[in-house]
Amino acid sequence: MIKATKRVLAPLLLTALIIAAVPACSVGGDGDADKAGGSEAPEVLRLAVADDAEQPDAPFARYFARRVSALSDGSVRVRVVWDAAGQSSPGYELGIAQRVHDGDFELGWMGSRAWDRMGITRFQALQAPFLVTDYGLLGRIATGPLAQRMLAGLEGHGFVGLGLVPEHLRYALGVREPLASVADFAGSRVRVRPSDATDALLRALGAEPVHISGDEVAAAVADGEIDGAEASLGTNSRDEGENHLTVNLPLFPKTLTLFAGEDAYDQLDAGQREAVRAAARQTAAYAAGHPPSERALMREFCGGGRLVSAVAAPAGDLRALESAAQPVYTELEEDANTKALIAAIRGLKDASSANPVAVPPAACAHTTRTVSGRKRSPSAVNGTYHWRVTEAGAHAAARAVGAPPNADKQDIGSVGKMTLRDGKWLMGDVEPEHYSGTYEIVGNQLVFDWRGDVLAFKFSRAADGSIELKPLPPTDPGDAVVWAGGPWRRVGPPVRDIP
Repeated sequence: MIKATKRVLAPLLLTALIIAAVPACSVGGDGDADKAGGSEAPEVLRLAVADDAEQPDAPFARYFARRVSALSDGSVRVRVVWDAAGQSSPGYELGIAQRVHDGDFELGWMGSRAWDRMGITRFQALQAPFLVTDYGLLGRIATGPLAQRMLAGLEGHGFVGLGLVPEHLRYALGVREPLASVADFAGSRVRVRPSDATDALLRALGAEPVHISGDEVAAAVADGEIDGAEASLGTNSRDEGENHLTVNLPLFPKTLTLFAGEDAYDQLDAGQREAVRAAARQTAAYAAGHPPSERALMREFCGGGRLVSAVAAPAGDLRALESAAQPVYTELEEDANTKALIAAIRGLKDASSANPVAVPPAACAHTTRTVSGRKRSPSAVNGTYHWRVTEAGAHAAARAVGAPPNADKQDIGSVGKMTLRDGKWLMGDVEPEHYSGTYEIVGNQLVFDWRGDVLAFKFSRAADGSIELKPLPPTDPGDAVVWAGGPWRRVGPPVRDIP
């Protein structure tokens, strides 16, 4: 069993306790299921949802609210409260459990991954590395007896488990390059949602799990403090550094637990309890019957107008990653219930055909950029450079990264200015904090790090100090044209300050 960081509910994270002090009525709600019904006032149950109304699970929470109203003939209504514990802490999901436990809300909706932080380990089988990797299998788990066995783990802790709702598969996305091998993970810092099982997997792969709130991620990416993130397609963002996907390496799924506070549940009559339970079962079935399309999500990921890549890890690297993760199974299976659940999931998996891995669009499907060679002192190219983007240079730069020759033709004739000094670069005359970063010389390549994006160019240097660049894929065609659309002419030493 992966050891829980907290063995009982009462001493949860201090931030969760502070969150719990905020009155429930101060949080904005959702009125979808709180409309007029019968002549008698209905029983109103407030559903505390961990995330906001724009997340992929939001339609399922609304569906549950509607089904409760219908199945109870209007005697029970569910009022959905989004972002009910705030997200200022990385452990915000624990705040949902705390508020339901304290009676601030009657119902809760949060990621099953977080329960092990409170000593409730029955859901850890879902976090077993590389075990549940397709939506068909996930749906069968969520709608079958295995879900009920997991939910039973909430008994005795002040909660009543109602339903297990499937959501998206989770991947490790790299900030600068994909995380596709043991070597890629080794020494990397990867942002994860707090879960003991998830932390154990990252450590087994040689990475350091990082717990920071969503508000802190963009700055951590810009400062180079994280190298990747555990995330779902459809919710990833450039600001959070989730740019490089390994398409055949889903780590585990995200599932939501729908649960009630024990005291609130006991106050319902038998018919109302059955209506709530039936609505939870129907919600799980509805979510399982409407899985996301990984193909559509991948098209969205690749077509967002930003530099991203989608790679497939070679079979040998996949085997090495699975082998590295085996100690996690050893720990998980120290708990008899978790061991039995993992075995049951393996039985379901063996008895069903797996969905094929979604193939990314050709423009997005790159192998990991290889930057190899002897590192040289970056001061070798110190200087101030000017260049003009020519038509011939723009066409050549675009073709070098597989784009049409007229890509970003509006930049033809523009003039660029670059300062290079001892591994730092500054482009142009405006917004120095944005148009600056670091660089290194590796073999015959100049490699620029720009707020988490890596731009690599083959380069040659003439006797007069001018530089010719050839962009290497996967570089954005617009960046390729602007940076390499003409020779850089050295006009003097570096004189400008670089942030």
